[in-house]
Amino acid sequence: MPFILPDTFQKEELAESTKKVYKGKLNALAREGYDTVDKLITKQSDVVEAIKKITTAEDSELIRNTRRYFLSAIFWVADLPKKNAYHVYWQKECLPMKVAGTENKWVKKSKFKD
Repeated sequence: MPFILPDTFQKEELAESTKKVYKGKLNALAREGYDTVDKLITKQSDVVEAIKKITTAEDSELIRNTRRYFLSAIFWVADLPKKNAYHVYWQKECLPMKVAGTENKWVKKSKFKD
């Protein structure tokens, strides 16, 4: 069963390719039983566990990136308060973002040194 998309989104101006990726992530959650925005809002802890199950326990930049896509898709469709389980999960398990192919973490431009 596919995810039931809402009539309105939190951000309307997205590239079609981004929407396609987000819909794929939402459909993956729908296969786990979270097929509506209401379920994403009311069962946040369970959805986080489903994302962990789908993406495996591996801790690599590729897996963290995949988790960020799931969360971005949720943020796209669900009107959530500033503090929510998804934000906590993003901060704790989807970061740090590392520069591809290295062990270096991303830094702000003001802190970057040659």
